[in-house]
Amino acid sequence: MARAVADPHTWTFVLLGGVIICVTLVLSQFLSWMAIFLLVMSVAAGALVIVNPSWGVFALAFLAPMSGLVIDFSRDQSLSRLPIIGSINAPLVDLYAIALLLLVAVLFLIRPDKIRVEAPTKFWQLLGIFYGVVALSAFLADPLFFGTTAKAFFRPYLFMYLGFAVPVLLIIRSRVDQMRALFAYECAAVLGAVMGAISLVSQQAVGFARATPFALGGYTPFGVNHNVLGESLSAIVPFAWWFAARHPWSALRAWLFAAAGLITAITLLTFSRAAWIVLAFQAIGYFWWRGGQKIKAGAAARGVFAVALALGLFFVLIQSTFIATSSDNTRKDLLGIAITYWHRAPWFGQGPGMYVPLVSETVAFKMDYGQPMDAHGTIQKLMLETGTLGVIAFGIYVAFIARALWIRRGDEFHFMLLVTFISMWGYQLFNTGYFDGKVWVLMGLIIAAIL
Repeated sequence: MARAVADPHTWTFVLLGGVIICVTLVLSQFLSWMAIFLLVMSVAAGALVIVNPSWGVFALAFLAPMSGLVIDFSRDQSLSRLPIIGSINAPLVDLYAIALLLLVAVLFLIRPDKIRVEAPTKFWQLLGIFYGVVALSAFLADPLFFGTTAKAFFRPYLFMYLGFAVPVLLIIRSRVDQMRALFAYECAAVLGAVMGAISLVSQQAVGFARATPFALGGYTPFGVNHNVLGESLSAIVPFAWWFAARHPWSALRAWLFAAAGLITAITLLTFSRAAWIVLAFQAIGYFWWRGGQKIKAGAAARGVFAVALALGLFFVLIQSTFIATSSDNTRKDLLGIAITYWHRAPWFGQGPGMYVPLVSETVAFKMDYGQPMDAHGTIQKLMLETGTLGVIAFGIYVAFIARALWIRRGDEFHFMLLVTFISMWGYQLFNTGYFDGKVWVLMGLIIAAIL
């Protein structure tokens, strides 16, 4: 005890703690406690990232699946009075990504050895072609909507890579850190799965009981519908099972398997058709991999047949419900709108960010479905906004990453990432998260693994 009291580090800690308390008390006379909390947390997180940059990426991965956690500064009496900042209304993961980019710039100045400057430029040529097409699309769009297209070019199009993938590529160097970041994503997914499990007994069922996210204190971290929850959970399922299986038998392994099972079960219980398709693909990928490893080809074939049969029965049952019919009609009409406007500008599209405004101008859609919706699929989104050239350029980039993973499929870590990659983009053929952190943080980790 006496040694601890005499240690100079103890008194340094006490002094810093006292300073923080005094500063907090002074600030409380001018700012709300929420503003003070955000300020203190920002300073503490910034200091942690400067000391250990990898933790910054782990936090980014943890926040990535919670794209529905939107921070509205106008709701706070202190923050709302600040110029520009007071009008901020954005997902927490987006705000954190911007802060992390600023911290990376600081690291480049004071600790350049911690930054891999060359990493984000490895596959930039292909992505640069895509961004060139998007820029031309914005330039050639109707001048009346230039503000919309210019804003959309920077966010979400440019920001999806610059904000979510680039920090990962600049900081993450080892497979251990990649696995830790994926585990941070899994931890957040477990929270979403617990929320989905609670909803099965606490939320009023519409048609039939299904796992859905709900609001907590006015915030909806995992969105407002079952599709968004399934989107957040399904991508991490391959890692969850792989990470659990590689651990020796212990209490920790049992907990990891329980977490993987919970995430998988809740993903199925969302009864999202996209989620079931993705999980079916993951199961087929597992049986295919096991067929070349430890079990006979016949057993693997029987596993694939069982998965296909279960998926077929699910679709037979779900397609007979009113919810599925209504969803199909909505998606069909959204696709029709995309094709109509694509015909008017087939090469470069209508301009980035124009999908929702054009849907809002479609009176028949608003009469049938109410508020305009974004494209339920990456292809429809790019087809209307960036045209044929945009779809081709982005498709080449995605195919190049898939090919790089395929070449490395002999390593089980890369094979797991290949299944994750295909699952992630397979889901985005049917949903709206193609520009979100939940996709592009994982893309950053996948590219880092390839490098």
